[in-house]
Amino acid sequence: MNGIHRHRGFLDSQMFWLSFFLFSGAMIGTVFCNRMSTEMKSMLESWFSGILTPAEMISADRYSLFVGVVKKRYVWILLGILVCQTLFSRILFYAGAVYLAFTSAVTVCALTMHAGGYGILRFFGLIFPQGIFYALAGYLLWTVVSEPVDGKEKLRSWAMIIFMMLGILTEIFINPRISALVFCFF
Repeated sequence: MNGIHRHRGFLDSQMFWLSFFLFSGAMIGTVFCNRMSTEMKSMLESWFSGILTPAEMISADRYSLFVGVVKKRYVWILLGILVCQTLFSRILFYAGAVYLAFTSAVTVCALTMHAGGYGILRFFGLIFPQGIFYALAGYLLWTVVSEPVDGKEKLRSWAMIIFMMLGILTEIFINPRISALVFCFF
């Protein structure tokens, strides 16, 4: 929280800009989902209704799932580290925040179209507990991007990699059971 207090003006605050871009992405995603045609809505709803059944989540092949998730997340780990080292790191980070909020809003809207208010609980079932570790990795990425060089970048990068790996492991071995439980009840 020290970063908030050292800025002179409200518009100089990195927290303000991060919140602004996350909010903008969520609003754009919500408007996009609500403005799409009826055919697109029904296609999106049917796609989310058939994500996985609870039995499929529990009985999934863990090795194939692990390899697939590591391939996807490993790219994001490397991309995050590279973003920290570029001249346009803040712009790229904020563009990533808009993309993340946009896709999350579209997912929540689609799940709500399918399951009503329970769609929000299904969304949290899909992102818990790995979302905690991914959020911590994102926070570390944000601190590397937004704070001046202080010699802790290598430590933060390693911590970011560890949080991503913990997120991957919980996404593979813990989340399918939690998601199956949430999808059974809601």
